[in-house]
Amino acid sequence: MYDTRFFMNSYDLKREILKGRHVGTAATDIYEKLNACLSPRPCVFNIETTSYCNMRCVMCQRTTDMTRKPRHMDMKTFSRVADQLSPMSDAEKAQWRAFVERRLLTGAETTENTFYFDIVSQSVTLHGFGEPLLDPLLPQRVALLSQRSIPSYFSCNPCNIELDFIEELFDAGIGYIKFAMDSLDDAEARRIRGGPADFSRSYENILKVLELKKRKGASTVIVMTMLDFCGEFGQTSQAARFLELWRDKGVYAYVKTVDNKWLLQRKGETDKSRGENKSHYCAQYCEYPWTSLTVLADGSVVPCTQDINGSHIFGNVNDAPLAGIWNNREMRQFRMAQITGEFPDDFMCHARCDYPILAYHLGAKPWA
Repeated sequence: MYDTRFFMNSYDLKREILKGRHVGTAATDIYEKLNACLSPRPCVFNIETTSYCNMRCVMCQRTTDMTRKPRHMDMKTFSRVADQLSPMSDAEKAQWRAFVERRLLTGAETTENTFYFDIVSQSVTLHGFGEPLLDPLLPQRVALLSQRSIPSYFSCNPCNIELDFIEELFDAGIGYIKFAMDSLDDAEARRIRGGPADFSRSYENILKVLELKKRKGASTVIVMTMLDFCGEFGQTSQAARFLELWRDKGVYAYVKTVDNKWLLQRKGETDKSRGENKSHYCAQYCEYPWTSLTVLADGSVVPCTQDINGSHIFGNVNDAPLAGIWNNREMRQFRMAQITGEFPDDFMCHARCDYPILAYHLGAKPWA
């Protein structure tokens, strides 16, 4: 989930900023304008229910950079978070949908952006830097959110599918399950994802999941996505063949561009050499500091999904309410830093993230 009201209320200001009309504006003025749109209660974008993983994905920071000890989130911590969340009302959903159709989307094509606007906006994401299907308590967590009428979603590796576990998730009321497949070739899939990854087994697993869903009459939406490492979308491209593979199978399928700036820098490549990043944020600026929080497996609250080792912890849900963390001094300072650009040179927000920070558009520093 993220705060769609902030997104809508600050949208006109954002357009002005992106057009360069606020270059040189005092940081305090921008801060006050954004703060006027800020909700007093935070949305939680994602809850990292586990940081265990059996994969070695080349595009994931966990493979090379994670120094935290892996763990499953205990149910007491998860319940503390769930108890502080509220679902979007029908009126809020309708208002957001009208705004998205009027201001944000230019067509009906299924993309990462439509997925972000349509599904992520109203769902709590139950993954972080771990493999959700390795979390033995995941069905209990989904059920807890379902009891509160809060949709839940997670992305996982289809090679880890166990049908009995998927059935438990269906019964618990999981809203969306995204399966990530990055190649239609077994050897290439193993090169990209490592561990037990392959295409053939994953494809067979997903077909079994679709059959199970049909047999149970489950309402869960199955989402299929592929990271396009080639940046080619022609009719004979792998991306096109991937989409054709899921045609008429009743799934939500899209192809996602590679948006791992840290990986490109490590390999000495440029963003352009990997194709255009089509995420709506890449031409804008990161709004996570104003729209949501992320909760790591130990209960630590961090600004976004990219903070792999908790480099910026604002508090812990076991020690303080989310609303208190959302409005504390550290959080306010972090928001101001997004405007001024006063971070250490190697700080993740401008050194290792595809999303530009707000300061870039205000002329605070000449970061690309």
